[in-house]
Order: sequence, then structure tokens, then C-alpha cells
Amino acid sequence: MNTSQDNQPPETKESAVFYEKSKADSSRSKKSDTDANADTAKIEDDLSLKEPIAWTAPEGIKVHRELWWYVAFGVVLIGLMALAILVFKSPTFAILLPIMTVALFLLSEKTPQNINYAISPKGVYVGDKLYDFSEFRAFGITRENNQHSAILLPVKRFSPGLTLYFSEKEGEKIVDMLGARLPMQEIKPDALEKLIRMIKL
Repeated sequence: MNTSQDNQPPETKESAVFYEKSKADSSRSKKSDTDANADTAKIEDDLSLKEPIAWTAPEGIKVHRELWWYVAFGVVLIGLMALAILVFKSPTFAILLPIMTVALFLLSEKTPQNINYAISPKGVYVGDKLYDFSEFRAFGITRENNQHSAILLPVKRFSPGLTLYFSEKEGEKIVDMLGARLPMQEIKPDALEKLIRMIKL
């Protein structure tokens, strides 16, 4: 059998018309199958984004400090106490400084507890509290000390943002679910955040 001849279009006018029609029908059929597969994938993606996702992660990041940091902090504290007594003539404030320092250390040295997070069509759950998506205008992704987090930026100007900590394993699904409801933008730390990170508080 000569396959090269079978693939050639017929020479008669009627056969040529039928041949061209068959090719067009075949192309439309292939295109329809491709469109159907794309529509099915889109529906599956839409359904997956409507299914809640829940995970457990720390409520914050524990800061690791070297010995030199404590020495430097002690020198600064003594300097502030001397300034309060000698310049501002306020021994009361000088006494309050070490008390506030101890309280700050106790809070900062506390190991972050694992809490439950969840994202659903209703909003974002942090522990038992629900935050509606309408409270936020955008979100961004950050990474600090090998800990991934999503920061939800509030609509209200002076309201604090909401931070969701997560591991790399569930990161893609979390970003997809947030991205389906909020625009994503780059997160840049402000001057206060940079100062806090620099002095490791």
C-alpha cells in the first residue's frame, strides 16, 4: 500500500470539496477537544480555590541574639539611666528603665506558640478569629529567618496588617487562594520595621 498517495488530496472537484470539509471538521474537532480540556482545568482550579485550606504555624518569629547584643544593650541601658539622672533629673524614670527592659526581654524571649490558620471563601482565620477579605486591600509575601509569611494590608490607613506564617509546603496553595481574592504587591518594610529588625527587638 502506498501511504504517500493516500495522503494526497483527491483530484476531482467533488472529492476535493469533501476533502477540504473533512480537514476543517477535523481541525474544529481538535480545537473543541482542546477548549474542553482547558475549560475543565479552569473549572477544577476554580473549585480548588473555593475549598478551605487549613494549616498550623508559629504565631511569630523567635529572634536569635548573640552575646555581643546583650553587652551592647546593657551599655545603652546604663547610658540612658545616667542621662535620666544627670540631665533630666528624673531618678524615677531611671528606675523604670530596667523594669521596662526586663518586661521587654520576657516578651521577646517567649517561644512563639503554634496556632491554627485557615483561608476560606468567608475570609481568613487566625486562631478562632475571622477576618473578612473586605478588611484588606492587597497582600504580599515575605521571608525572614527561613520563615515564610503573607502580610495582608488593611484598607484602613492606620490599622495594623495581618501576618500569616506558613511553611513552603502549603505556600503555593495559600498564595493562589489569596491571589484569587486580593491583588498581590511587593512588601517593603518601613523605617520603624527596619529599625526593629536592626536592633533585633
